[in-house]
Amino acid sequence: MWWVSAALAAELSGTLLGADGTPVVGATVLAYDSRFAYGMAVTRSGGEWSIVGLPADRYRVRFLPPNYDPHGDRFLGGAWDVCDTNPVAVAEDEVRAGLDQALQVGAVVTGRVLDVAGNPMPEVQVTVYGAEPRTALVARTDATDVDGSFRVEGLDAEATGSAFYVLFEVSGWPEQWLGPVYAEGNSTRITAAAATVSELDDARLLDGIRVVGTISGPDGPVAAGTVYTYAEQQVLGVGIAADGTYDADGLPPGDVVVWAQSEGLATTYWPDADRPSGVVTVEEEGAEATIDLTLPVESVLTLHAEGEVSEVGATLYNDTYTVGRGDGFDTSGKVVFPGLWPGEYFLYISGSKAGFENGFLLDDDGERRTFPLDGLQVVEVELPRGATLSGTVTDDAGGAVYGAQLVFSEFGVEAPRTWSTTSSRDGGWTLPGVAGVTGTLSASYASYCPNDRGWTSAWYPEGRDASGAVPLALDAGDSLADLDLVLAADDDHDGMGDAWERTEGLDPGRDDGAEDADGDGYTNAEEWVLGTDPTSPAAVGECGGGCGEGGVGALIVAVVAGLRRHLLQRGRSRGLAAAASRRLDGRRSATEGAARGVAGIEDAPRAEGHPLPAGE
Repeated sequence: MWWVSAALAAELSGTLLGADGTPVVGATVLAYDSRFAYGMAVTRSGGEWSIVGLPADRYRVRFLPPNYDPHGDRFLGGAWDVCDTNPVAVAEDEVRAGLDQALQVGAVVTGRVLDVAGNPMPEVQVTVYGAEPRTALVARTDATDVDGSFRVEGLDAEATGSAFYVLFEVSGWPEQWLGPVYAEGNSTRITAAAATVSELDDARLLDGIRVVGTISGPDGPVAAGTVYTYAEQQVLGVGIAADGTYDADGLPPGDVVVWAQSEGLATTYWPDADRPSGVVTVEEEGAEATIDLTLPVESVLTLHAEGEVSEVGATLYNDTYTVGRGDGFDTSGKVVFPGLWPGEYFLYISGSKAGFENGFLLDDDGERRTFPLDGLQVVEVELPRGATLSGTVTDDAGGAVYGAQLVFSEFGVEAPRTWSTTSSRDGGWTLPGVAGVTGTLSASYASYCPNDRGWTSAWYPEGRDASGAVPLALDAGDSLADLDLVLAADDDHDGMGDAWERTEGLDPGRDDGAEDADGDGYTNAEEWVLGTDPTSPAAVGECGGGCGEGGVGALIVAVVAGLRRHLLQRGRSRGLAAAASRRLDGRRSATEGAARGVAGIEDAPRAEGHPLPAGE
């Protein structure tokens, strides 16, 4: 996630040094916010770095030296784990300088890669991966030289040694792990310790197998296209030569699946079918198999839709859902599926970002619509418009809750569908593309680390659990705004609001939700949901929170259930008009790439709908 520097934006800066005090140049510095979106910088010639344009938040800073650097990864303060580092809080327009860090020298792994005949193999990419929880995000690479030698530096290992896997990748050979084996779990694990060099024995790569053949069409050999070969979780794509032949060298032994594509011809799987229907088993290392294919003339399905559909994706499935072809509608409302065999197809629409329902296109009877195809066919389709829900999420002090998950769940069915999004930094959220169903809306917040801020869950309009939810009846195209939810601050993550705990004499600094402070048979967390006094059984009658299945607690549930049924019936019969919609900016963030595997969060598009009459 990239932030643009603007007024009232914060800045973090510091210097990154090596173990000997010299600057670490070219390192990636990441500042993860409270929802693991991140800002990024690269250290300069003196090891200096600065990340500008950050919104006010709490940030955990991570340092990733370049691949050739001997130092290991670290978080600010020297922590190995993201939750062990202390976040740096910055306000709007605040500059926090002096965030300096010195790195420790990591482990080094060296060795040579040879072929089965003992010849050195150059240009092999060697990747060393962490093989235990502490090093799970650690990975460094090197490429072998003309002598087949490699040197992987900067592995963030324990001083006493950590376990690692070694992966080898080179054109013409299958991907394989130290052993030699084709599965990571079966490979030989190595141990490397910080500030030491571990020299491996020569690694000899397995040859794998070779698949060759000829691709033909109605008029003879096919002169261009691509052949895909698959075996043991590896796929190898190669071009078709002018004489129709192909040569796929470097697959693991096993059951081989082959398919081919060429312009004007139908995608074909061995043995000359429109879907995978057979394998060729090749078990011996170094073996060669000949697999030929004949491709028929293609059938083509062209779909047209009205309106702005350029953000809508479409996937065409065959009648057994074993092959799917995906593409998106263009600005003219057209999507083309070439390379098909004659047959019947189903169409799945992915259009929630554009306000359309996700799902298979249905016919007038509510069944999945079939698209019979033989030759060239153009079909007009009408995409189902979804409902849109929107609102805000705030806490009980009136502040915005950033990164809360909003879930709309279908109500009253055995296998309910759900639609979800997350709130933006200002607490706003929009959820488009919801089907015209009746459902309930909830908001929750998952803290990534134990010392992160937390909030309780809530169900619209003011329920503390699902029994307090009021169903919303949606129709296609509805737009319902102002679905605002309030979450109570819950920094001890026990499911109860901190302010409520203080008022009721509980401890907001520790998880005491499972305790029963007044001995009435109801936990503190259950009394939070019921709204009763957790320290006084008399507050809810002789039996405290309730009398078995017939006490006050059961009465509350029964009343809420009756109210829901009443509102549901009124909403269906009266057909309330939708409120005006409002669209708030969404934000999608994921800490990938330079973040090297640290999980991020997605903020999906947002939405609006229409509620049943509140308060009746």
